[in-house]
Amino acid sequence: MLDSGMINKIHKAREYATEPERIHFARLEVDFDGKNGNHKVGFDEGHWRCDCGYFRHHATCSHTMAMERVLGVMAPAEVA
Repeated sequence: MLDSGMINKIHKAREYATEPERIHFARLEVDFDGKNGNHKVGFDEGHWRCDCGYFRHHATCSHTMAMERVLGVMAPAEVA
């Protein structure tokens, strides 16, 4: 049985989920299973990074772009 405290926390969580502007990414790291191998993709200090060869030369890649699409409005923006 849920107590009133838990019910209030669930309600607050639902409210927060509708206000993504409250959430600010500092760091994020994921293992990404690509078609040609696995990669580490991350966001740290305001910048996306990936260990794939394409990213090293172009500062973007299909892996970082996929992360932006998956995260939707939650995707952290690059800091200039």
